[in-house]
Amino acid sequence: MKLDDIYTPLEEAKEEIQRRWDDKELKKKVEDFLGSNIPHFLRDSPKAYIARHVATPNFEFHRFLDLADKIKMDYVVPEYLCDKFVPANSSKYHLGRMFIYKGKDKNGGHRIESETIIDFNKSNGKKFTEIVTMWDEDFIDFHHRILKNEIKDSDLKLHNLSDWLKKMGETPEKFYLYFLALFIRNGVLFENFLTNNEERIFTSENVIPYIKILLEKFGVKPLIVRLVPKETEEDIYWACYNDNIKKYLK
Repeated sequence: MKLDDIYTPLEEAKEEIQRRWDDKELKKKVEDFLGSNIPHFLRDSPKAYIARHVATPNFEFHRFLDLADKIKMDYVVPEYLCDKFVPANSSKYHLGRMFIYKGKDKNGGHRIESETIIDFNKSNGKKFTEIVTMWDEDFIDFHHRILKNEIKDSDLKLHNLSDWLKKMGETPEKFYLYFLALFIRNGVLFENFLTNNEERIFTSENVIPYIKILLEKFGVKPLIVRLVPKETEEDIYWACYNDNIKKYLK
C-alpha cells in the first residue's frame, strides 16, 4: 500500500460514509471490534473529524470547516488536552509560537510575523492543561477564546478525547489502530500523513500498517480525506493565522 492509497477523494467520501452508515452488517462488525469504545459524539451520525491537541483557528482549521461544509457534514473537533507540550513537535510548537500571515512578498514568498505566547522553558514537558500564556491566561482557554471569536458557530463541537486515548493505551502504538477504526463507518478523518523527517516513522509504523489490518478485517479502508492539497501539505502557510489575530494577544 502506497501513501496515496490511504486517501479517499472528498466527494467519494461523502457518498461512501452514508452507504457504510446504513450497512447493518458493517455496523455490527465495527461495534464488535470497538465494543463500547465508540465516542458518544460519533454514535448518532457520521461526522467530519479533525484531530488536534488544542483546537485553534489557523488556516488549516478554516480549510477543514470549508471542506466539511462543502459536503454538508456535521463536524467534531476532538482534542488531546492532557498530552504534553514538546516544542520538537511542530504542530505543538506553533501553538506556543504563533505565525501571523502578512501576505506575499515581491518574490511570491510568504511574509510572516511570529508571536511567542508562552515561556518555552517553563512549558516544555508540561501537560497542555498546566500551561499559561505570558500574560497568565490559561493556555487552552486562550486558544478556545480566539477560536470562538474567529469561527462564527454557536457550537464549536469541541470534545476532550484525553480519557478515551488513555483508556485505549495512551501511546499511538496502542491506540491508533482503534482510532483509525472509527473511520470505517462513524466518521471521515481529515488529515495529511507526511513522510518528512519528523513524521516519517509515525506514518510508516502507525498509519499504513494499521490501515492494512483494518482493510483486511472489514473489507474497506478507513475514510481519510486530505485536509490540504498534497502539493502544499508541508507549507508553513497552513500553520499561520490571519493578521487580525494579533488583537487577542495581550
